[in-house]
Order: sequence, then structure tokens, then C-alpha cells
Amino acid sequence: MARPIEPTPVLKGEDMFNFVKAMEEVANMPKEEKKRLREEVEEHAKIFQSWLTFNF
Repeated sequence: MARPIEPTPVLKGEDMFNFVKAMEEVANMPKEEKKRLREEVEEHAKIFQSWLTFNF
């Protein structure tokens, strides 16, 4: 039987400030950099997805 999924914890203290800072950096990022990062993430996602392919 599966365990219930717990709610995501609320960010507090320094974690909250780090998260907001990271979001501001992404918002101010040039479009070319965002595109490059998006392509990099998609490439890594394909690699992970290939690892999860099961052949029975």
C-alpha cells in the first residue's frame, strides 16, 4: 500500500531568501541564456528518461 503524499513544506528563513534571489536571477537572465539552459535541461531529461525505459 502506498504512503500518502505529504504537503510541500513552507520555505522559512534563509531558504526563503535564497529561493527569492534565485527566482530574481532567472527573471533577469537574457533570453539566449534561458534558451541554452532549457536545452541543457531537456538534454539531461532525455538521458534520464532513457535510463527508465524497461524492456521485458
